[in-house]
Amino acid sequence: MSVANIPQRLKSRLQRNPNTVVRLIVRLKDDPGSRVADVQGYGLIVRHTYSLISAIATEGTASASLALAAEPWVDSIEEDMQVHTM
Repeated sequence: MSVANIPQRLKSRLQRNPNTVVRLIVRLKDDPGSRVADVQGYGLIVRHTYSLISAIATEGTASASLALAAEPWVDSIEEDMQVHTM
């Protein structure tokens, strides 16, 4: 079984607080539009799809996000954070 690449610090936080609602970027190995229903099947809200980086922005429980990470079509999971330009 393939497990997505998740930074250890994030993975530990998700495991410690499984009921916490988190916003994440899920990078996919294929087209994000074809995976929206699959992601929603985990009880996650799809906030946005990105075609340029083949990713989906999600919101939902930490436990659902960790379960999603085991899907073979998920490449990596990272925190969805604000980015500022200079």
